[in-house]
Amino acid sequence: MNDDKSSTLASEKLESSQAHAKKALEATTAAAREVAEAAKSSARGAYSTSREELGAAAQDLKEAARSTYDDLSQTAKEKYGDLSQKARARYADVADLTSGAAQEYKTQFEDLVVQAEDYVRDNPFRAVGIVFTAGIVLGLLLRRR
Repeated sequence: MNDDKSSTLASEKLESSQAHAKKALEATTAAAREVAEAAKSSARGAYSTSREELGAAAQDLKEAARSTYDDLSQTAKEKYGDLSQKARARYADVADLTSGAAQEYKTQFEDLVVQAEDYVRDNPFRAVGIVFTAGIVLGLLLRRR
């Protein structure tokens, strides 16, 4: 009977051991689930925070780019205005110079025309001879080409 009692005791201890192991496994599983849920919750929070921060960073970058574009655009407009104004002033100066030079050459040409007319009136035969000689020289020069 001692063997039966010891066998029964061993069986009970084995069952008890299995029950404790099962409870330990269940407790470990429950703890693992809690840890997994906590990790999930933490990951979701981190994801949400990261997403918000990245959105804010993108917005800041967009605003910085827009501000830089606006600044560059304004600087370019100012430079264009300065260059345009300088070009207009330079054009006006050149136009005045060329207008003055053209007027001066026109006056000189008119004086030459008057002198040529006077010379032809005073010396008609000489003028015809000069024109005739110039025509022959010009004809010879053009013929060689």
